[in-house]
Amino acid sequence: MVLGLVLALDPVRLGLILLMISRPRPAQSLLAYWVGAMAASVPYMLGPLMVLHVTPTFRSFAQHVASPATFASPMVRHIQIGIGVLALSVAAVMAVRFWAGQRSQLAADGGAAAPTPDSAARPPEPAPDTPRQSQSARRGLRARAHQAWVNGSSWPALMLGAASGPPPLTVLLVLTTIMASGVGIATQIGLALVWVVGMFVVVEVILVSYLAAPAKTQTILRLLHEQILAHRQQVLTSMVAAIGVAMMLYGIGGLGASG
Repeated sequence: MVLGLVLALDPVRLGLILLMISRPRPAQSLLAYWVGAMAASVPYMLGPLMVLHVTPTFRSFAQHVASPATFASPMVRHIQIGIGVLALSVAAVMAVRFWAGQRSQLAADGGAAAPTPDSAARPPEPAPDTPRQSQSARRGLRARAHQAWVNGSSWPALMLGAASGPPPLTVLLVLTTIMASGVGIATQIGLALVWVVGMFVVVEVILVSYLAAPAKTQTILRLLHEQILAHRQQVLTSMVAAIGVAMMLYGIGGLGASG
């Protein structure tokens, strides 16, 4: 349960929840995100659990891979630090671009001049002909995905939820911990399901609140939605920076403990 709480408060997962709230229909998006997460995470946990239960060889291998020594190894810690540095670099680039865009927008607003008669009389040049048939399949799929996201369609949230499962090493650690308890297979399955549900407790609290008090929850979600949209770039930059800081703290803390 402690590991589930850690994953529930993971900056990446919280950032995805903020993205769901920023969509046109936040409650529906959160529900689709949760359904996708459950559809992907439950088999992801129960499948290996059944394999480990019936195959002693896999069980000993999983216990070795998911041992605390693996998580505390210097290589894993250096990888975490590297990911943190990369995320902070991306956040810095995003912040600089946002600042430069703000300055250029202010300059354009302050220096805008009225069009001259010649420029006003000149008709606009026609846009280049880009027939639909000439677009690549990838570009068309990306355009449809963007349109579905803007319109508040549920399937992008469903796909993001399906991609929000727990890390493989964490799954192994949780499963070997459950199996080491010595309880029956039915209880082990129940513990795995409880862990998966606890990993998305933030989404579930919002959804239960929506069922209990839909008007009040909708008002709060609408306020969050408006605030996130008004400061979308800052929120995204802060999310990436928070991920970078968290990864660096994990890595540096692990190296200091091992040293």
